[in-house]
Amino acid sequence: MDIDLTAEVGHGLGEATTAADNILWPLLSTALVPCGVHSGEPTSILRACSEATARNVALGAAVGYADRIGGGERFIDYDPDDLAATIIYQLGALDGLALAEQSRVGCIRPSGALFEAARTDRNHAWAVVNAVLDYDPTLTIIGLPDSRLLQTAERHGLNVAREFQPHRLLNANGALGAVVTDPEAITRRALEAAGSGNYDCIRLPWHTRAERSAAVAVHAALIAAGHTITSDRSGSQPALPVQLAVAHAGTPA
Repeated sequence: MDIDLTAEVGHGLGEATTAADNILWPLLSTALVPCGVHSGEPTSILRACSEATARNVALGAAVGYADRIGGGERFIDYDPDDLAATIIYQLGALDGLALAEQSRVGCIRPSGALFEAARTDRNHAWAVVNAVLDYDPTLTIIGLPDSRLLQTAERHGLNVAREFQPHRLLNANGALGAVVTDPEAITRRALEAAGSGNYDCIRLPWHTRAERSAAVAVHAALIAAGHTITSDRSGSQPALPVQLAVAHAGTPA
């Protein structure tokens, strides 16, 4: 069975983050890249786009609140039109840098506090959907099954991908709950989710060294169980609007 493995890369927060990215890249079929307003900066984003192209990994936008100090982890009560504009800004930034590497953004996933808000909040879910409708309705929106985000997206005819997080339990109300730390439990949960057919993608744990070790184990277990790690977006990237030529050293300005 096909399953898409995702994680965030390209934060650009120093040598430790780069080392973490190096572990994650071989595991991914979709790279989710923060777009500069809550994390990431132009150089790290461009580097991530280049890496995704070289590895034939699908490229997704990890969009969040404009809150670099809080890393996008603090809820902000945005006006929905303002939030949609902020998300469009992020999509354009990542897509522009992706074009320089002959790639395009194929999906979008809210990051940090926006992920939880879009799960239940009508205005914030609509802001994400509205941004996609305005920017590129072919983008796939990643979210939790039965979330308001995916319900709103499907109601407006957009593509969605149902995410499972093997390192997080769900509370009774559907919110992300306790963190699972046992690597064997994380791997077992990932295998069950992939085999169930109820999910389109698995979000690998990536924040800590222990979580990245668990991510490696999840990838290996899925391969051993006969699953194919792939994104259906990686083979059908949106057409490039222009064909870019690579400038060589010494090219006259």
